[in-house]
Amino acid sequence: MELNIFFIFIQVIFTIISPASSANFKLLSSSPIGPYRMVFKQVYICNPADHYKIQMNWHLSHGDNKTMLLGNTTLKVPFDDNLSLEMKMAYKDSYGMWRENAFMHKTLNACTSTKLLLGSVWTTFVNGFGSQNTNCPILPGTYISPGMNPSIFEKSNFAKELIYGTYKIHIIFNSRKNEIFGCVVFIVEIKRL
Repeated sequence: MELNIFFIFIQVIFTIISPASSANFKLLSSSPIGPYRMVFKQVYICNPADHYKIQMNWHLSHGDNKTMLLGNTTLKVPFDDNLSLEMKMAYKDSYGMWRENAFMHKTLNACTSTKLLLGSVWTTFVNGFGSQNTNCPILPGTYISPGMNPSIFEKSNFAKELIYGTYKIHIIFNSRKNEIFGCVVFIVEIKRL
């Protein structure tokens, strides 16, 4: 018991004194939340049997110590603000089970909302999927990706601190009548910097 009190006392002392004594000293943190880097594990279409009007046939290529997002995107309808954007995130718990709906977000005006969410990396993202048009709407057609490093998402307007762990992220584009026009899933590991 006395030994435990001693260790707690030492930890309190380091917590209070350390930051003031040295600007270069970094206290090891066991916090489950903080700045992060993204490691993309997998990407796939939600239901390959469905013939969506927005088909995101994407895959990851791992090599040379980097990951690239490749594939093609076929738009049978314009990607514009008549669509809504929905994100559903599931969190993998310590038992390996997905905890659905850990985070949910739905917004109207899919094109403008995606552009705002991606912020400064919007142009890189759109060009990375083969479109030279960086304005909304993006017209129907098939766009072949020359490749894009998904680490650009770390520079977007996403939250700068997240809970560390593995997430399954559904990105869904719906019509105004709630018809699913496109759906893609990313499995991403959020790791401590």
